[in-house]
Amino acid sequence: MAIDLISWAPELYAATALLAILFYSTGPTATANTEFWCMVNLGQGQYLHKKNLCNFDATSSKTNPSEGPGAIVCHLIIWAAVWCFLAGVLVWNTPFHTLMAGGVFIRDSFNVGACAFLLFFAFFAILVSANWSESAKIVHPEYVLLILLTLLGNMLLCYAADLTALYLCLELQSFAVAVLCSLNYNSAYAVEAGMKYFLLSAFSSCLLLLGVGLLYWDAGTCQIPHLVELYTTLSPNVSYNCLLGVWLVSLGLLWKLAAAPMHFWAADVYMGAWTSISLLISTIPKIAVLCFWTHYWHILWVTLFNNSLFWFSAGSLLIGAIAPFAQVQIKRLLAFSSVGHMGFMLMCLVGGSEAYASLAIYLFLYCVTSLVTWGLLLWPYNRASHTVDKNGGPQYLWDLSGLNTALPTAAFAWTVGMLSLAGLPPAAGFLGKLSLFWTTLNSHQYALVLLALLSTLLSSVYYLKVVKVAYVDNPKGNSVYLSYSAITAYVVSLSVLVLVLGLWYSSPFVLLAHLHTLSA
Repeated sequence: MAIDLISWAPELYAATALLAILFYSTGPTATANTEFWCMVNLGQGQYLHKKNLCNFDATSSKTNPSEGPGAIVCHLIIWAAVWCFLAGVLVWNTPFHTLMAGGVFIRDSFNVGACAFLLFFAFFAILVSANWSESAKIVHPEYVLLILLTLLGNMLLCYAADLTALYLCLELQSFAVAVLCSLNYNSAYAVEAGMKYFLLSAFSSCLLLLGVGLLYWDAGTCQIPHLVELYTTLSPNVSYNCLLGVWLVSLGLLWKLAAAPMHFWAADVYMGAWTSISLLISTIPKIAVLCFWTHYWHILWVTLFNNSLFWFSAGSLLIGAIAPFAQVQIKRLLAFSSVGHMGFMLMCLVGGSEAYASLAIYLFLYCVTSLVTWGLLLWPYNRASHTVDKNGGPQYLWDLSGLNTALPTAAFAWTVGMLSLAGLPPAAGFLGKLSLFWTTLNSHQYALVLLALLSTLLSSVYYLKVVKVAYVDNPKGNSVYLSYSAITAYVVSLSVLVLVLGLWYSSPFVLLAHLHTLSA
């Protein structure tokens, strides 16, 4: 019993902390946390003043401050970031590897490292939106709770060694993300994003569940290690139920990765959701699903379908290279860009297990670059024309016009982020593409390397177009950037530093990636 409690220590802490935050924010001890605007008569005119957590008397200009923090969501986000950091420390310092829940979850050195990276990255991804949540007027405590549920689902997904556990973990994070996407119910785009994610996620879950049922019908077990041992022994004399089951489960996983042709939801969801949620959707589920795929599922896929991931990788590369040319909204451009990057990550899986280290390096650099690009989109932006929320941040490419004149440090950060996404030196993104090109060539996938080089050439055009707009184009209108959050600025600056120095001093995380993937 004591061993079971110790083995579940990180998850028990996560659940206890989540319940504590739930009680703190919505329990009987919680005070009113509404935020509203009121008019105060000062001399000749009327002026808008924001009143946080105050009881305003309409007959006078006096306010009676209530107890508690001034911005409850910002306050809870800080606690959620602490939750992620401490959970990451607990996972990293797990005393021993063990079977949990009768082997439904397995904790070993590979998924411990992946889960720790997921939680440490979530620490920065949540922290980057702390003060932005106040300027965006987010007043829903459930915003933070749903983010923590999403992280808990992906955290358990890293350990899942059973198909039923896989399904339940995916559903836990999918339901939370669907609500998060539509939480900004004043925006029609957000409602559309939530509905589209929910409906398409439900459809992909149905396919996945059908695949799980077929595999259980054929093999009599849902334990993935047992399925791998059984079908590698029987290959190539396996039943059609087995082939169809593995194919359907794989399609459900590829949908979560937004790989072509299961990418159609990504652009609308990324655009409609809050920017902080788009950052989480574009990174956190991909870390967990890729961890599961490389550790358990890839052997089964290669045994039955050989290198069929070539077609998914090739399709994603083409979509990521061509689709962004028609986009003027930054979030949609980044959404289609993420599809292209998923094509590069799938190249590593086409290359075999020896390419796992390249996948780890590329995924790490992609997550750091995402912190830069999405963090810069959290910069409050006052638009002269009231077409969008004035605190929504830059939305269109022309919003970056003249950025070098007004904010040269922001223009430099955008340049580093775009060069890293394009895989061009001197940014560290070049290291990720160099490593995966090398491993893919070693596996003799010459056609895929040629397609990846063409995709890199085409995608560099629209990435460099963002840099050109920031440095060359003249500002349009009277739109201005407002004050930037100090916490967000520190996170973005640290990420830029990693991308600038990573190419020139890459030995530490390259060696760490190789050591981590030895246990895969």
